[in-house]
Amino acid sequence: MYYKILTSISVLVFSAWLWAAPSTISIVPEPKQTIVSKGVFSLNNQTKISYDSDKSKPTATMFWQTIAPVTGYQQPITQRSVVGKNHIHFQLDSTLTTPESYQLSVSVEQVRIRAADVAGLFYGMQSLLQLLPPDIYANHPINQLSWDIPAVEINDQPRFSYRGMHLDVSRHFFNVDFIKSYIDWLAFHKLNVFQWHLTDDQGWRIEIKTYPKLTEVGSIRNQTVLGHTYDYQPLFDTTAVKGFYTQAQIKDVVAYAAARHVMVIPEIDIPGHSTAILAAYPELGCSGKRPVVEDNFGIFEAVLCPTEQTFAFLQQVYQEVATLFPAPYIHVGGDEVIKKQWLASPFVQQLMQELQLTSTEQVQSYFIGRVSNIVTALGKKMIGWDEILEGGLAPNALVTSWRGEDGGVAAATLGHQVIMSPYQFVYFDAYQSLSQREPKAIHGLTTLKDVYLYEPIPAQLPASQHHLVLGAQGALWTEYIKTPQQAQYMLFPRIAAFAEGVWSQPAQRNWSLFTQKLPLLFARYQAQNIHYALSHLVPDIAIKQVNSGQSQLTIANQLDGQIQVKLTNETLDHIYSEPLLVDSNKQVVSVSARLFAPKLGLYSLPVQVSFAHHKAVGKPITLKYPAQSDGLQKLNDGIFAFDQFYRADNFAIFYDSDLEAVIDLENKTSFHQIVMGIDAGRHRQLHPPIAISVWVSNDKQNWQRVTQLNASEINGPLLSFAVGKQIARYVKVHAVNAKNSTDPQIPKLPLYIDEIAIF
Repeated sequence: MYYKILTSISVLVFSAWLWAAPSTISIVPEPKQTIVSKGVFSLNNQTKISYDSDKSKPTATMFWQTIAPVTGYQQPITQRSVVGKNHIHFQLDSTLTTPESYQLSVSVEQVRIRAADVAGLFYGMQSLLQLLPPDIYANHPINQLSWDIPAVEINDQPRFSYRGMHLDVSRHFFNVDFIKSYIDWLAFHKLNVFQWHLTDDQGWRIEIKTYPKLTEVGSIRNQTVLGHTYDYQPLFDTTAVKGFYTQAQIKDVVAYAAARHVMVIPEIDIPGHSTAILAAYPELGCSGKRPVVEDNFGIFEAVLCPTEQTFAFLQQVYQEVATLFPAPYIHVGGDEVIKKQWLASPFVQQLMQELQLTSTEQVQSYFIGRVSNIVTALGKKMIGWDEILEGGLAPNALVTSWRGEDGGVAAATLGHQVIMSPYQFVYFDAYQSLSQREPKAIHGLTTLKDVYLYEPIPAQLPASQHHLVLGAQGALWTEYIKTPQQAQYMLFPRIAAFAEGVWSQPAQRNWSLFTQKLPLLFARYQAQNIHYALSHLVPDIAIKQVNSGQSQLTIANQLDGQIQVKLTNETLDHIYSEPLLVDSNKQVVSVSARLFAPKLGLYSLPVQVSFAHHKAVGKPITLKYPAQSDGLQKLNDGIFAFDQFYRADNFAIFYDSDLEAVIDLENKTSFHQIVMGIDAGRHRQLHPPIAISVWVSNDKQNWQRVTQLNASEINGPLLSFAVGKQIARYVKVHAVNAKNSTDPQIPKLPLYIDEIAIF
C-alpha cells in the first residue's frame, strides 16, 4: 500500500538510521518516567537470565523464548536471589503497590525488572524488548555482532486498568492462529482486554453443545455483498463464508491470552443482530419466519422475542459461555435493535400490557434486565453497548459508550462503570487518510492523529465520576476486512496511538514525540511481518477560493519530507514550497499530492482534490426542501467529492425529498454549462437523481426551463451538461429523488449532491 525506493543504498541508509545509536529510547506506549544513563548492557551468549520465584518464572521464560530463536543464545534460566554481573533478572517486589507497575533498571553490568505483580513484570519485559534492536522480534536467526541495551531507569504504570481491543469475527471469520497473533499484538502494546465479537447477523462463531444448529446452520452464509452494503445496485459474490471455534479452541485461546495477561471477554449479541440465531432456531423470533444468515451488512429487523423459551435458550447459551471464559464479564451487545417485529407481535403487545410497558424501549430494557439476571446468576457482570441505557439501565451493568461520549457520561452519572469506545476516534474500520488508494472501509475518517489525541475522560464528566471510567477500547469491525493482511493494515499503527492514550499519563503524551518514535516502531512491525499502514504520511490539501476566479492551494504534512504536486494535465510532479494560486474559473481542476519521506525512503499514498472557482461559488442559495445538517454550503463551496471516498459531510443530503435550489448570481451573468457532483468517487455507489431540470430567471418570478435530463442521461459521479448560452441572475436546479426505498435499512431514500458548478 505504499511505494518503496528499491535500491540497496536506501535500504542500508534506512536500517542504519533506525538504529544509529544504542542510546536510542523509543518505547510505545510512552513510560511514565525515563532517565537515560551512559553506556550499554551487552546481551551475549554468556548472559544469564534469572528470576526470584515461581510466579516470575513464566515471564523470564517467555523473554528467553523470544530472544533465543533470534540470537541463537542458549542461556540457562535459573532461580536466584543474589544477582551478579551479566544478568537479566525478573523480580516481584512487594514495595511496589500499584497494579501492573514495574521498574526497569539497565546498567552496564546487569538488567533488573521489578514489578508489583506478574502483569507488571510482563510489561517490563515488553519495554525491555523494545530497548533491543528491532530485529529481536524476527523469530529467526539474525547474524548480529551485538545486542546492546541502552542504560536507563524506567518507572512505569498504566493510566487505566481497562485497555481493550475488540475484534469482529462474525462478518469475516479469522482462524485461531490469527486470533493468537491478535492477542500478541495487544500484549506488545500493553493492552489487557480482548473483546471477542463472536455472533452477529452474518454468522455465529462459537460452539454451543446444547444448540448444535447454531454452528451447523448459523455459522454459514452463502454469499457476501460486493461493494458497499448501501450501494444503489449492490452485487453479491458466490462464495460461502463459514467457520466457528470449537470449545476446545476457545479454551486454548483463553489460556494463550492469560499467559500474556490479556483478559478475553466474549460478546454474544442480543436481542438484535440475531439473524444467525433465528436462521438456526426460528421459534425464538417474533415473525414466525425462518430467515437466512445475512449476506448483507447493516442493521436488520430480525430480533429475538422476549418469551420464556428465548430466555431459557439464553440461559443455556450464557451458561456454556461462562464456563469457557473465566473473565468476570460477559458482553451482551444490546445495540441497534429494530423494534418493528416487536410492535407487530401479539405476544409482545400482551406482554407490554401485563408489565405496564408503554414503549418498545421499555421492552428492550425488560429484555436486557432478564439477560442481566442470567449473567449475574452465573457470577458474571454484564456489559452492553450504550443502547442498553434506553428504557432504563439494569443494575450493576457496565456500558460501552460507542455512539460518542454521551452514553458514557449518562451511565457514569447513574453510578455505572463505563468503557469509552466512541466510533469517531477508536473504530479502526474507518478510513485512515483521504487517499483514494486506501482499501475499502465502512465510512468516515479516523486518522492516526485523531486516535492519538483522543482523551478517554469526557470533558463534561465531573471529576468525582472520573473513577467510573475504567478505560477505553478500540474496535475492529470486519464487514469490509476480509483478510489478515487487511486487518493488519487497518489496525497498525493506530493501535499504537490508542495504546499510548490508555497506558501513558497525560503529561507523557506528545504527538510530535510519538511521530518521532514511528520509524523504530515500524521496524519492529517489519520484523514481525506486520502489514502496517503509512496513511499518516498522506498530505492534507486545503482549498480557499480567492478573487479573480482563482483558488489557493495550501498543502500540509504531518512529518518531515518533500511534498510533490501535480495539477490537471501536468505530466511531471513539482515540489511544493508555498501556497499556490490556480486559475479555476473555466473548468474543474484537480490537484494531486504525495509526500516523500527521505528518512523512510518511502512515498505516501497520493491524495487528490478537485475544485473550481465557478460563477456560483459563495453566492446566496435557497432550498425548497432543507438539506441535512449543514449540507447547504456543500452545494457551492467550489470543492467536489466525485473523486473522494464516500463521506456524508461532503454532500448536501436530501432524505425522501428533491433538491430544488435557487442560486442568486447577484447580477445578470453569462454562462453555458452546469457541472454537478452526484456520486462518490470510490467504494460507494450512491442513489442518483431520476431527473434533472434547470431554469433561469431575472426576477425570480418568471422562470424559463433551459434543459431537462431523464434517468438515462444522468451518469455520475460527475455530471456535466450544456444549457446553451444564458444570461440570467437566478438559476434554479431541480433534481428529483427516486424515493420509494425498497431497502428496510434505508427507509428514507437519500439524494446526494455535492456541488452545483456554473461556468
